Amino acid sequence: MKRILLLATGGTIASRAGQDGLEPQPAPPELLHALDELSVYYNLTYRALMSLDSSNIQAEEWQQIARSVYDALPDYDGVVITHGTDTMAYTASMLSFMLQNLNKGVILTGSQIPIGMPLSDARSNLETALAAIDSGVCGVHIAFNHKIIGGCRAVKVRTMGFDAFESVNSPDCGEILSNGVRLYNRRGR
Repeated sequence: MKRILLLATGGTIASRAGQDGLEPQPAPPELLHALDELSVYYNLTYRALMSLDSSNIQAEEWQQIARSVYDALPDYDGVVITHGTDTMAYTASMLSFMLQNLNKGVILTGSQIPIGMPLSDARSNLETALAAIDSGVCGVHIAFNHKIIGGCRAVKVRTMGFDAFESVNSPDCGEILSNGVRLYNRRGR
């Protein structure tokens, strides 16, 4: 069973409705419940690193995320980072340069709808991220809508659809199909 660290940074996946719209929570019960159910398949550790709307993530937060991943990798088979979708591609790209030559997976994911809401894509995206690590993906990637995209190649192209991210000038690194994970490229390039 793979040992996987989940680092939470905020974003829609961990948000609840507040007075001024969605507000990221450090440990939403619905997210913790989903992780508890998935612990049948993976040895999961949850750590709330920050609780920010991704539009507020800047270079200081990239450094904090990269340091946390770097420090944790010796003890884990991979790291999943939950992140807001607005700047997830930027964070993935920066982490690709800050954490080079990885022999383990660092997978960013999030959702278009909070995990506690009906029709949320959060659980599916979490499962895609965990499956990517379980299948041996190395390097920084984004897992979203059953796709695994290289960290330096991802761009957000849709704000409302579940197929929010695409790979630029490079094929996807893998995808989730009905018979499991199909990898085309194990490294995020």
